[in-house]
Amino acid sequence: MAYYPDLSHYSYFKNDLDAHSLNIGWLDIAYPYTVKPTPAIFAAKLWNFCRLPVQQSRGFHSCYFCKQPDIGHIEIRDGKELHLGSAEIRVFGTDGSVYAAPDLIYHYVIAHNYHPPDAFIQAVLEGPQPGTLDYLTLIFLPYINIHKVGFKPEKDLNRQVLFQGILQPV
Repeated sequence: MAYYPDLSHYSYFKNDLDAHSLNIGWLDIAYPYTVKPTPAIFAAKLWNFCRLPVQQSRGFHSCYFCKQPDIGHIEIRDGKELHLGSAEIRVFGTDGSVYAAPDLIYHYVIAHNYHPPDAFIQAVLEGPQPGTLDYLTLIFLPYINIHKVGFKPEKDLNRQVLFQGILQPV
């Protein structure tokens, strides 16, 4: 996995969604990171983002900080298992910011006390949550090829129908 400084411009994959995204949590053992506990509610909400990843890759990345030679990483929360290390998440801030992070960020926070920038923590806590109409609209709208003058997704798309089968209870 590549290292990118927190809040630098995202460039790992090229697509419309990530034209203005910022990197978060692309850690490497060669670079220091902020070590400080995060609120429990932050970890719980971050888990939900990792359950709905984007940019799935074909391989797995390991945690550079753990001594185990595993490919990827398995985390368990509330009896549910996630295989981390092969995808990314997107988090949307209330100020319009978009954050791109590897799904291993959850492991970094839990196991290594990685403390992401406060703006990212605030976005996870207060921004649109995975599985909601607002979140799904932000994720998928750049890929919906609609070229209608004055197009307003909140009026012109029946988001309930568009995202049927993807919506999750909040």
